[in-house]
Amino acid sequence: MTRLRNEIASVWSFSLREFRMWQSYRANQVMWVADILMNSLLFFLVGRMIGTGAGNLLGPYGTNYISFILVGLAVNYLIRTNLSDPFTRVARVYWGGTMDLYLLSPMSVYTPLLGLMARSLTDDYPRVLFVAGFGYLFFGARFSGVHWALALLVTLLVFVAAFGVGAISASTFYLLDLKQGTEPLQFLVQEILAGLVAGTYYPVTVLPRALQAVALILPHTYAYDALRRLLCPGADLAAPTLIAHGWLPVAPVWTDALALAVMGAVLLPLGLHLYGRGIEKARRNGTLTRWQ
Repeated sequence: MTRLRNEIASVWSFSLREFRMWQSYRANQVMWVADILMNSLLFFLVGRMIGTGAGNLLGPYGTNYISFILVGLAVNYLIRTNLSDPFTRVARVYWGGTMDLYLLSPMSVYTPLLGLMARSLTDDYPRVLFVAGFGYLFFGARFSGVHWALALLVTLLVFVAAFGVGAISASTFYLLDLKQGTEPLQFLVQEILAGLVAGTYYPVTVLPRALQAVALILPHTYAYDALRRLLCPGADLAAPTLIAHGWLPVAPVWTDALALAVMGAVLLPLGLHLYGRGIEKARRNGTLTRWQ
């Protein structure tokens, strides 16, 4: 119990440090809000240009394109953070020369990673609320709170599955010595496949069958499908859209939730295991930190 309290206190200390660093860059905060607003405005204008034709393509997700796309943007912020940030944080403390100092203290190898990820509580996760708020106030987006409990459950499953991929990505920094350039796993998953096949900007049903099959390997696909059904007014909870929806005799939302749960159960332990192995390899080789 004492060990657990110490680990929690360490995570809290990292969190306070990250918050104070974030708070000190006022210009970044202004740009942070502007970026969210401009992204929301961009897709609002696209929806206006397409007109009613956009709503006709949405199928079971209702007919409000701006609601459809803003739920996608919000979910993408969450997944991108949990998937990309672990590698970024590990790289930062390596190049800053502090990783070895953190791990000389009697804390778990995972505590610095979790503590540094706390930056997302102030920098990334609140983007979801801003996206929803801007969309509702200025662009005609409407959201339903009828299924809020199930939406919260799906969101938690998304967090776990995405962080599992993120931990695998972070492990490559030490395990495969990928210290320069772009990390290939997050580039493939987040920058290429997520935008192309997962349904970030359009329903998966508009894709060729082969690309719909590729979409099934991504947590994004199930997250977008489930949360759009649960949060967009007029959405149909029963109509299948993904290939996987024909595999089980349950509603599509529950198929999505089960897929995310399985991904989380596999990817998170695997990611933590590989990350721990990477840290141990760096300890043996004396490469935890870049010495100036």
